[in-house]
This record gives sequence, C-alpha cells and structure tokens, in this order.
Amino acid sequence: MKNTFSLVVVIIFFVMLSSVANKVKANSCQDPLGSCLQCDERCKAKHGPTGQASCDSRNQLCTCYYTCGPPSPTPPHHKQCYGGTGLCSSACNQNCAQKYLGGSGFCESIGISRLCKCQYPC
Repeated sequence: MKNTFSLVVVIIFFVMLSSVANKVKANSCQDPLGSCLQCDERCKAKHGPTGQASCDSRNQLCTCYYTCGPPSPTPPHHKQCYGGTGLCSSACNQNCAQKYLGGSGFCESIGISRLCKCQYPC
C-alpha cells in the first residue's frame, strides 16, 4: 500500500511538472535583432528586463528570447515618444533602456554636440 501511494505521488509530481513546462514553452518567443553589437541591451530595450539575448558567434547574429502571449489579430499601434540622456556615449542605447520602459537609444548630431536621444512607447 505504501509503494502504491508513493507511485501516485511521483506520477502527480511529473504531471504537474510537465504542465508547467508546457506553459513556459507556449509563451516563449524569439526576435532576430541583426548584428551582435549591444545585443543584450537592445534585447532588453525592446522586450523588457526578462529578455534573454543570445549572440551566434559563428554568424555574428543576435537573437532575443522573451516571454510573449498569444499573437493578436492586429498589432497594437503605440505612439512613440522621445527623450534624452545627455551627451552621446557607447552606452546610449543601454541608458535609454534603463530610463524608459521599452526605450532604445541613438546618437544624433545637433550643431557641434552629439546627443543621446531615446525613443520609447508612450
């Protein structure tokens, strides 16, 4: 009787574990981001802090893995807002990702200054 109970507990445990694993796989998406330059920062800027970047060293291509829901019939249209983080540096994109949810950064010359500008959904 004790062995039967133990077997039932083990079976229930594996059923629960496999259902959790299926839920995780069902909500995992990937997004090819091109070059490996600032791969992790661009991934997190585009898909939030849970985005996991991977750079294929052979082809030098960045892929972002992130949690997503079921595809919607029509993609939502988000208005884009702009901000900045001051003078441009190699961390411009990362700074924008940290300052603005879903933000990404780029450098722009204004007169003799190079400024870091951020674009983010609002």
